[in-house]
Amino acid sequence: MYNNKNTTFMNKIMKHTHIIGLLSLLLFVSCLDDKGNYTYGEKDIITIDMPTTLSVVANAEYIDIKPVITSNKEGAIEDGNANYEFLYERVNSDGDWVILSSENKKDLYRIADLGIGKHTCRYSVTDKRTGIKSVKGFDINIIVSTSEGWMLLCNEGSEERVRLDMLSQLSKDRIIPAYDIAKNPDIPEMYHARSLGFFSNRRGTIGDKITLMAETESYLLNNTYLTIDGNAYEMKASLFASSPEDHIVNFACVPNNDFTNHAAIIAVSKEGNAFVWDLLQSGTAFEDPANTSERGGAPEYRVSPFVGVSTQRSTTGLSDGGAALLYDIDNHRFIGWDGEREEQARRQTCYPLKDPDSTEKLFSFNTGSMELVSMANTAFSNGAVYAIMQDGNKRHIYSINLSNSDFKQEGCWEDIQLTDFDKATLFCAHSQYQTLYYAYKNKVYSYNLSTGASKEAITLNPNEEVTTIKFCMYDNPGGVTQLTAKMDEETAAAFTARQYELIVGSYDTTSTDNNGGILRFYQTSSPGTDLTLKPGWEYTGYAKIIDVKYKEVKP
Repeated sequence: MYNNKNTTFMNKIMKHTHIIGLLSLLLFVSCLDDKGNYTYGEKDIITIDMPTTLSVVANAEYIDIKPVITSNKEGAIEDGNANYEFLYERVNSDGDWVILSSENKKDLYRIADLGIGKHTCRYSVTDKRTGIKSVKGFDINIIVSTSEGWMLLCNEGSEERVRLDMLSQLSKDRIIPAYDIAKNPDIPEMYHARSLGFFSNRRGTIGDKITLMAETESYLLNNTYLTIDGNAYEMKASLFASSPEDHIVNFACVPNNDFTNHAAIIAVSKEGNAFVWDLLQSGTAFEDPANTSERGGAPEYRVSPFVGVSTQRSTTGLSDGGAALLYDIDNHRFIGWDGEREEQARRQTCYPLKDPDSTEKLFSFNTGSMELVSMANTAFSNGAVYAIMQDGNKRHIYSINLSNSDFKQEGCWEDIQLTDFDKATLFCAHSQYQTLYYAYKNKVYSYNLSTGASKEAITLNPNEEVTTIKFCMYDNPGGVTQLTAKMDEETAAAFTARQYELIVGSYDTTSTDNNGGILRFYQTSSPGTDLTLKPGWEYTGYAKIIDVKYKEVKP
C-alpha cells in the first residue's frame, strides 16, 4: 500500500541534500578564488620582550632600553609606527605614576638620575586605533658610583660654577666617568673652585673627611654619595671650634709615624689665615688662626694658600708629631709648624724658620722680596717639598725636607732657564725620581733636578689648555700596603703604580656645552722625564678640571 507521508518525507530529504550540495560547491569555488582579503575578527595580541631588571650607575650610565615589540597580526612594531603610542613610567616617592620620558619613542635612553635605589617602572604600548593597551613591568636599580675613584673638582662655564665630577672605579675592570654628582637644589650654587681635601682616618671615631672648597663656600661631602647633604655640612660649622668669617681654600693632612692616624690637618683661607686641627689630641677641631706666636692671639701675618707636607705614608721615616711648611706672604719668609713641641698650645702656633749654619745653608728662609709661586709635595727622601720662588724676573727652586721638624735645606736651583718655566702656574713633583713637572697652555714639561735634563714631555691638541697636573698619592696613614692587603698580587701592583702616574686635566676651548674637560693618565719611567699616555685612560665630558683627589676605601 502506498504511503503518501513517506513519499513527502523522502522528497524533503532529497531537496535539502541538493541545497547542501549546491552550497558546498559554491564554497569550494569561492575558496579557489581566495585572495586573503577577508577578516576573521581575531584579537590583536602585542608581545613585549625586554629586561625585567636593569642596573645602572647613578649620574654616570644611561638607562638604555630597546624593547622588541611584536603584533600577532602585523609582525614587528618599530619606532615611528603611527598606529601605536609608547610610554615609560615609574612610581615616585608619593606612590604616583610619573612619566620617565615625554617623547613618544619605542626605546628609552636617558641619564640615570632618578636617585639611588630600586625604581618600579612600567612600559606600555597602545594601539591608537582600538585603544587596547599592552603593559610590561620592570625595575630600574640605580647604584652608587661614588664609593671609590678619582674625584674631580671642576669649574663649569664662564661663571665658573663649582661642579664635582668623578672617574669611578666600580671594580678592577670597570672604571667609568660620572658627572655633577654633588649638586643639591637646596644648597646655593658655589663658584670658583679651589681644591679638594681628603683625610683618611683609620681609628674609626672620626671617620674619613672629604672637603670641597671654593672661593665662596666650603662643604663636607657625604662619604658614600659625595653629595652635600645640607647646610649643617658647611665645613666651618662642622669642623671648627668657632666658625670664622674666612673662606677656606686648602686642606692638607700632616702625616707622622702613626699608621692609624695623621698628626694634624692644616686648613688655609683665602684671607691668609692658617688653622690647625691637632689630631693627636682627642675631641679637638680647628681652632683659632695659628699664624701667630701665641695660641688664640690675633693673626700676625698672612700666609700663602700652599701647604708643604710629606706625601710619605708609612710607620717609619717620619717624625712622631709631623711637620708642615708654610710661607708668610707679608714678611716673605718660610714658617714652620710641627707636632713635636711638648705643649699643645705651641702646636696651635707657627714659627719663622732659622737659616742653618753657613756650611749647610743653600738659601735663606728669609727671602727678601720674593713671592711664592707654588709648592710641590713629594715622598722623595721621605718628604721633599719643592718651593718655586719668583725673584723679580727670575725663578728659583728650593728643596726642603720635612721628614722631621728640622726643615733641612736639600737643594737650590737658581735662575731656571727652561722653556715657559717663567710663565707656568701649574707644578707637581714625582715621589720616586727627583723630577719636577710644569704646564703652560697645551704642553707639559719635565725637569730632572738631579741630571738637569728637561723635556717637552706632552703636547696636546692646539685647542686644549692644561688646567691641572698632579700625582694622587694615597692618604691612608698606614700606607699603600694596608690598602692592598686584600688584593691579589696583580691588582695590588696596578693599584700601587697609580700613585706614580701623572694625571693631566685639560679643557677643549672649542667646546660649546661646558663639557670640554679631558682627563688623561701618563706613565713614567726612570729618570721621570718621559711621559707615556696610559692606553685607554683618556676620559671626556667633564667641566674644567681644577683639582683631583682619590677617594679610598678602607681595607
